Amino acid sequence: MAQNSGNVTVRVSSDIQKKLDQIAAGFDRSRNWLINEAIENYLDIYEWQEKRIKDRLKKAEKGGKFLSSDQVDKIVESFKP
Repeated sequence: MAQNSGNVTVRVSSDIQKKLDQIAAGFDRSRNWLINEAIENYLDIYEWQEKRIKDRLKKAEKGGKFLSSDQVDKIVESFKP
């Protein structure tokens, strides 16, 4: 299925442009392809996070079981060296 496309202009630093070019070359793809992939991946992650947050808020509103801040602190401390 063909997708309609539009133009978006973004200014990036020369360092970012160099990195984009290096990565795109490594994939044997264009900079445009890489930027589209990066945006698509970002949006997928954002949508996933947003859904998880909404699901957790619904659970909280229904009186779901959650850890106390003290319990969370203990868990975090257990990961420290």
